[in-house]
Amino acid sequence: MAEIKKDLQSSKKIKCLNCKKIRASSSFYVNSNPLFNSEKFEVCKECINEYIGSDKHSLGYLDRVKLVLATLDKPFLIDQWEDREQEWSKYIPQISSFPQYKNLTYKDSVLDSISSKDQLDVNNDSSITRDRRYSTDELKDLSEFWGKNYNNEELEFLQDEFNKFINSYECDSYVMELLFHEAAQQRLTIKRLRQEGKSVDKELKTLQELLGSANIKPSQETGSNATEQATFGTLIKKYENELPIPEPDEAWKDVDNIKKYIQVWFLGHLCRMLGINNEFSKLYDDEVAKYTVDTPNYDDEKEEETS
Repeated sequence: MAEIKKDLQSSKKIKCLNCKKIRASSSFYVNSNPLFNSEKFEVCKECINEYIGSDKHSLGYLDRVKLVLATLDKPFLIDQWEDREQEWSKYIPQISSFPQYKNLTYKDSVLDSISSKDQLDVNNDSSITRDRRYSTDELKDLSEFWGKNYNNEELEFLQDEFNKFINSYECDSYVMELLFHEAAQQRLTIKRLRQEGKSVDKELKTLQELLGSANIKPSQETGSNATEQATFGTLIKKYENELPIPEPDEAWKDVDNIKKYIQVWFLGHLCRMLGINNEFSKLYDDEVAKYTVDTPNYDDEKEEETS
């Protein structure tokens, strides 16, 4: 009886929600997502494989793999993923078939390489299992930059704060970089104390002093913001005084001779009409002379004939 039931299940046809094709149930993955009440995940393997792609080096490949695993509610285990050469077609059969993985869901994912000691504490440390925005190598670099006494979540917080300072304000010296570095660490200290329910008055004062040293306190920014609200002409004057536009290369000066055109045919012509002799009227005379034809004089020829 069990064999008959198994044969009926294997011969059952399912319509793919994506490509709309009717396929055998073997063409679909087993559904383990509690949000769907179907026995099979009703998007066929072919459509899933096409969505993920075959090039593991393509942009967004790993993100697509994680999205599909999250939808299937199956775990992403970095060690097994790397052992299977980071290929979906080799990874998913193992996760779906091996008994040690059958009861795991996406919340049990291990998204970064960790030591065997940390593997034992994986369920107690959310910073290990969550999806990070920094790779293992990047976290190592961050640890070298910020120090060894921070966990991964704190390293990410520090770097995010530092990036905000760098992107929001001009950092044109090593001193400014040091001030931003210290300000980011002070932000983390304040965050820690607030999570513990402790007073942060002293730390906020220190942060204000750091911002004052960097000249980026709100009161110090007021003058700059007022300047930014000035008229367009005032801003042009400000830019010309502080960041003047450099002289162009000779090759790019008056490429279309517009300057000369105006000087000759407008200023020069106007000066000649008003009887003003200056460099513009001379330019006009020189240019007009190029197109002037003198009337020939025949008097000399007649004198030669009579003589």
